[in-house]
Amino acid sequence: MTNSRERMIDRIRAGLRATRPFLETESARASHTPPPFVHPITHDDLAQQFAAELTKLQAYPHFCADDEAALEVIAGLIEQYQAQEVITWDFERINLPGLAELLRQRGVTRLDGRIAGTPEQRAALLPAHERAPVCIAGVDAAIAESATLVIHSGAGRPRMASLLAPVFIAVIHREQFVRGLGEAIERIKQTYGSVFADASALTLITGPSRTADIELTLTLGVHGPREVHAVIIG
Repeated sequence: MTNSRERMIDRIRAGLRATRPFLETESARASHTPPPFVHPITHDDLAQQFAAELTKLQAYPHFCADDEAALEVIAGLIEQYQAQEVITWDFERINLPGLAELLRQRGVTRLDGRIAGTPEQRAALLPAHERAPVCIAGVDAAIAESATLVIHSGAGRPRMASLLAPVFIAVIHREQFVRGLGEAIERIKQTYGSVFADASALTLITGPSRTADIELTLTLGVHGPREVHAVIIG
């Protein structure tokens, strides 16, 4: 088995060596500038376009004039889903003053979404996070033409805070909207530089998680949140 595997890998390596000059030439000829958007412009206001597309995905935009209004929306959602525990980014990463105090006043326990350590330690930590009905996080960009949230995970920004709980609340500021994916990727590269190239946790979220079986029966919430709420500030 080992010899067969090595022979197969050697053939792949030989093939790559033979085709590399051609591939490098073709790559050099291609444009590496991503298009700013793909679909026709439907709104002058990117936030309105995002909200319209998000609604088509059976998700929920909430326009808030300021931070106080955003906190009121989040408080209402916490009450609606009777959340006693929530998974969140570090509060300073979400950039919503008053969120920590809101959770404290309502007696809501914050879980930081960090599952680290040995396999045994991770297995012990996970059940507590699985009980949380709501997760709250910020975003790096919000793509208007597809209502996609772009999230670069990292220190204080655990990926679990946007994927594990059934209900995801995304806090978005007006300046974070972009027209298309190309603009979003450029913004990420400008923000994180070379760190972005080595990252494996760039998450794109377009509405609730959707999964279909072989009979094409669609189910929400199997591999991610069942509901997505976008709290748009400004």
